[in-house]
Amino acid sequence: MTPRTTALPARRTTAGAGLSARWSVALEERLRPRESGLPRLAVLLAFPVVVVLVAAVAVFLGVSGTSSGIFWGSFGTGSDPDLLAGMPRGVRSDEWLVQSSWILSQVAQGFPQVNQTLPGGMDATIQNDLPVLDWSTLFRPHVWGFFVASVDQGMAWRWWLPAVAVLVSCYAFVVTLLPRRPVTAALLAFAVVFSPVLQWWFLPITLWPVAWAFTALTAVVWSLRTHRRWVRVAVSAAAAYLTVTMTMSIYVPFMIPSAYVVAFVGVGFIVATIRGGTPFREVAGRLAPLLVAVVVAAGVLGVWIVTRLGTLESVLSTVYPGQRLEPTGTTGFPQFVQAWSAPFQQAVQTVSPGVLGSNASESAAPLMVSLPALVVVAWLVLHDRRRAASVDPVLVALFAVQAFFVLFLFVPGWDSLAHTLFIDRTTASRLRIGFDLLNVVSVAYLGHRLDREGTRLPWAVALLAGAVSLGPIAVAWATFHFESTELLTGSRWWMVVCLLVVLVPVALARRRLTTAAAMLAVAAVVVGAGVNPLYRGVFELTDTEAGRDVVALEKAAPDSTWVGVGGYVTTAMLLESGVRAYNGVQTYPPEEMWDEIDPDSSDADAWNRLANVFWAPGSGEPEVTNPVRDQIQVTFDGCSEFAEEHVDYVLADQALDTTCLRTLDTVTQGTQTLWIYEVDDARAR
Repeated sequence: MTPRTTALPARRTTAGAGLSARWSVALEERLRPRESGLPRLAVLLAFPVVVVLVAAVAVFLGVSGTSSGIFWGSFGTGSDPDLLAGMPRGVRSDEWLVQSSWILSQVAQGFPQVNQTLPGGMDATIQNDLPVLDWSTLFRPHVWGFFVASVDQGMAWRWWLPAVAVLVSCYAFVVTLLPRRPVTAALLAFAVVFSPVLQWWFLPITLWPVAWAFTALTAVVWSLRTHRRWVRVAVSAAAAYLTVTMTMSIYVPFMIPSAYVVAFVGVGFIVATIRGGTPFREVAGRLAPLLVAVVVAAGVLGVWIVTRLGTLESVLSTVYPGQRLEPTGTTGFPQFVQAWSAPFQQAVQTVSPGVLGSNASESAAPLMVSLPALVVVAWLVLHDRRRAASVDPVLVALFAVQAFFVLFLFVPGWDSLAHTLFIDRTTASRLRIGFDLLNVVSVAYLGHRLDREGTRLPWAVALLAGAVSLGPIAVAWATFHFESTELLTGSRWWMVVCLLVVLVPVALARRRLTTAAAMLAVAAVVVGAGVNPLYRGVFELTDTEAGRDVVALEKAAPDSTWVGVGGYVTTAMLLESGVRAYNGVQTYPPEEMWDEIDPDSSDADAWNRLANVFWAPGSGEPEVTNPVRDQIQVTFDGCSEFAEEHVDYVLADQALDTTCLRTLDTVTQGTQTLWIYEVDDARAR
């Protein structure tokens, strides 16, 4: 009995070991890259398929991260039943007030090329990424949902598609360099999308440059490595398409740092291939589809620009932003602290940013990894030199692009050169998105080098990289400790996040790539995941009692014109209703509108700008002022010639002088009371 009893576990152990061995062999076979060093199709598609399926469910349910639920505070009572998690962010007004209101205006008007809300109309194919029945919409895939689905699903599609593009493109780039490490690639993709910079600026104009950068770099590497022409054509076409998509947003500050990362690192890959023994002519041949794709993209953009040249000239001729240029060397100690403040930024979800900046969005910073990782870059460069080998061009590119960014931020006096190089078209805060890109590129490429050579850096080098990360974070902590303690008390996990961020370059140097990626992803989720809510549908102001009254009056008198007096509620309600009104964020000043408000153009400097136009009670003809540079306040008097000649109805969030106005309705819903007036002479007109 004894031999039989002891033999059974041995057989189970042997069987288990055999199963484990077969599993390991099967997994190794699936992860084994192609002869070109590129990942197999199963590895390339595994993560994207999961991401697409999850996003599809969210779109079907109409769930997004919109902060339009901010209006519930005005019109609702109790808890908002559509708020599934988190809380709406008032500071994200570019999303819930500006872009969402204009989108609903487009839906109400039937997706015209020229939106007729502002008198004289505004070209809807320029800025704000609106759904438009125009050929250029072929290159704005994030708005396609509005044409085939409900508004709720269309808004969810617009929210999630750019995020999916970031996740998939980042994963594809990393797994291209690390084909045996799909888990590492997926973790790095999450680390990017949950970065405070992307979360606080979560809009298509922010996400598409990131997706484009990873797609372009992936296209460069695949073009250089694969021998299949159709693959080179496919990746080149994807990069060209996203080039057009990104550029049509016309928001340059996020594009510039992304383009520089692609330029430096892309050239590094090309030079490395040539130095690796591939003839220049062969390299040129492999890159030919990509070059053709760039030319085609430039042609498409050229046609788009020429057919909208007048509008673009109007945008560029504004007082603000006009051709806004950033001087070199504008970064001082406060901005340095901001740049390294990401580990503490969970706090700005609940407290004032304090010394970090004017608001949470402007203070958003990346989790800095690429700069401390330069210690690893330096070690590998010295290692190459000791072996009498030429220096890896990609390592040089990683150092050069970060040195270039740092010079622009900290060193003044070379504005002319900066203008020639286009770097002055970005700003210090928008440039930070470049470091989010470089975090991934650095970890992926340095991991590729270490994996290829089977090398772990000495502990002394690894700890030095950690110390380089710790130093600036310690400076930021000391600043908050003495000047803004709420940034420490407002974040429960800042010590954990600091530790994780400091250990990322240490783990990278020791070739613990999955560990490094996991720590970076966890840190990003802690500081970024709570920024935007999960919200079912969109809070539409036309579904409120006052909104329905506005729509009814518009149907009865479709040629009428409105003015909204008061705060953001009246402006948003008129916009979403699709009525003709003198309210809203203008990309450029419509000539007809301002000829009626300011016939002699005496206030042109005040209204010739990209800004939100809103009205306040006043006396006499309209007076135009700028409370801040992106706000245009105009005064309204119902007895003025302007009102008598041009205005039919007034929507106000306060009672107005009724000498020349007739009260049509007073509506109270939730905590919000709105008055609807008719200008006395309106019916006579």
